[in-house]
Amino acid sequence: MYSLNEIEKKIQLANELNLSGAALLEDTERAQQVCNGIGAEWMPSWLRWLIGFLFPTLVLAADIHDIRYYLGGSELDRKNADDEMLINGILLARNRYGKFDPRRYVVVFVMLQFYFKLRDFGSFAWNGGSENDGAY
Repeated sequence: MYSLNEIEKKIQLANELNLSGAALLEDTERAQQVCNGIGAEWMPSWLRWLIGFLFPTLVLAADIHDIRYYLGGSELDRKNADDEMLINGILLARNRYGKFDPRRYVVVFVMLQFYFKLRDFGSFAWNGGSENDGAY
């Protein structure tokens, strides 16, 4: 669970980078309850912490994605949420690392791996029962 101060910093960065879905973080109470870093809710917290520690650049994209999954909706909404996380992750990598910094490409590669896993297994965590609540 994030502190209010951490959420406010996330909102500021998301707005500065014009990330898709940044406004979802503005409901700070919901963000504190829903956002859990990178990884599925069923994963042990130490493992989510480790993934976030290894790839801190991607945590903000995962936070926005957590809220999208919480809001739910149709299968198209899920695809859009996964696509949004991919694009936000790439934007975050570009912002964090220079064009010729190899870490930038490692982070983008890792983001692609997360994306593929989401497409394969994200339906287990998707809140599909609230059709249209998560519509873009």
